[in-house]
Amino acid sequence: MQAKEILERYKDVPEIIQSSIEMIEANCPIQIFSGNYLIRNEKGDLNVNGEIIFNWVASSGSHFFGTINADTQIADSFSISHDKIQIIVDGLVFGDGNVNNKTIGTNISGTEIKGRLLGQACFGDKSVAVEKLVFTIPNFRDFHGTVVKSKTEANFSTLSNRLTLENDFCIINIDKCKDFKNRIQSLEEKGGFNILYNCELVPKKGSVKLEDSAEIFHCLSTFLTFLNGRRTSAFFIQGVYEERVLWCDYTDYLVDSYKYVQTWPQKTSVIGISKLWEQFSTLWKDSNNKNFFISAIHWYVEANANSGFTEGSIIMTQTALELLYNWWIIESKKMIVGKDSENINAANKIRLLLSQLDISHSVPLAFTHLQQFVDENENITDAPEAIVQIRNAIVHSQHEKRKKLDSIHYMAKHEALQLSIWYIEMTLLKILDFDEKYFNRCSRKMWASEAEVFPPWSSKG
Repeated sequence: MQAKEILERYKDVPEIIQSSIEMIEANCPIQIFSGNYLIRNEKGDLNVNGEIIFNWVASSGSHFFGTINADTQIADSFSISHDKIQIIVDGLVFGDGNVNNKTIGTNISGTEIKGRLLGQACFGDKSVAVEKLVFTIPNFRDFHGTVVKSKTEANFSTLSNRLTLENDFCIINIDKCKDFKNRIQSLEEKGGFNILYNCELVPKKGSVKLEDSAEIFHCLSTFLTFLNGRRTSAFFIQGVYEERVLWCDYTDYLVDSYKYVQTWPQKTSVIGISKLWEQFSTLWKDSNNKNFFISAIHWYVEANANSGFTEGSIIMTQTALELLYNWWIIESKKMIVGKDSENINAANKIRLLLSQLDISHSVPLAFTHLQQFVDENENITDAPEAIVQIRNAIVHSQHEKRKKLDSIHYMAKHEALQLSIWYIEMTLLKILDFDEKYFNRCSRKMWASEAEVFPPWSSKG
C-alpha cells in the first residue's frame, strides 16, 4: 500500500500526543532552565548563572544551583535557612524556595549557591489563558486503549494507546508513550519514576488558565490513583496556544515510587472507564463527596501497596470499610438512623455493605487458608467475621489476642487482606455505577483474562 493510501485510510484516526518533556530512562533529571536568573529576598537580588532542574530521587522537585558574583553583604544575607526566597526567570516569578547550600569561593570562582523550590513552580506567565493543557503521567499502569497513529518521515504506525475521559467541563486524552515497554522495563530495573503517558486536556468552552485547572487536576489525579492502585498525578502541565508552549508547571505533585501492585481495571479494554470518570467527577463537585473519595482512596492505595505489611494493611482496610459504611449506608442511603447505626458491630457493618453489592458472605473458593481459619473457629461463621477477628487479634494487645494472632497462618492473613481490598474496590465501583468487566483479585482462574468478569450486581454477567 502506498504512503498516500495509508494516510488516507487512517485520516480520521487521531495522532498520538507528544510532549516537549523528554524522559526515557527512569529517574532522569529534567532541565528547566540554563542561564542567568535572579534570587530575591528582602535585602535585594542576586544574579546567578546556573541551572534549574527537576529531580525525582532523594529530594524530588525543582532545584536551582549556580555561581554568583555580587556584593558580599547581599550575598551573605542569603543564609542557609528556611527563610523564603524567590526565583525570578526572565522577569517572572518561577516560585518560592530556600537556599540549602552556599560555598564561598575566590574572586575568580565566585560563590556557589544551591536550593530547592517549595510549593508551586511555574516557568513562564501562568496567568495567560490557553487553548489546551498538555501534561504527562508518571508511573501509571498499562491499558489497552483505543487507536492512535504515529507518523514520522521514516515510518507510520497505529497503536492501541488512548484512554479518553470526558465530562461537562473538558475532554482529556491520555496516550501511552510509544516506547512504553522500554520505559516500564527501565522502571522495573531501577525503580523510582518515569513518564509513561502524554496527555492533553481541552476545555469544551473557551480557554483555560492554570489556576482554573487546579481542581479538575486534583480530581483527575485522585481518579487515576484509584485506577492505578498507587498514587500518581498529572505532571509538567503545559499551557499551549496555537501549538506553542507558553508556560509549564513544574510543581512536585504526589506520585508513588514504582512498585507493581494488583488493581481492579482490566488490561484488555478501557470500556466503562470514561463513564466511571464522568460519575466520579460529578460526585466530586460536592465537598463532602470529595473528602470521602480522597480518604477512601488513600486507605485503599496504602493497603494495596502493603504499606504496613500484611497486618498493618488489614487495619487500613478496616478503616476504609468503616468509612464506606458510614458515608454510603448511613449518610447517603440512610438505611439505619439514630444510635442503632453506632451500636452495630464491625462484622455486621461489612455484611450490610455486601448486601448492597450482591456479594456472598462466604469465603471465596480460592482462599483456602482463610476458609480453614473459619472452619477451625466455632465462633466464626463467615468471611466478614473472619476478617474482623483477625483485625481484632492484631489491634488488641492482650495476651490471649497475641497468642491467637501467632496461631493464624500467614496466608490466612494475606487472604483476609485481599478479600478486604476487594470489598473496598467493589463498594467504590458500585457507588460509581460501574457495570463493565473488572479484574477479580479473588478469582481462582489461572489466566488474568479469565479473572476479568462483570461485577456481582451487573445484568451483563
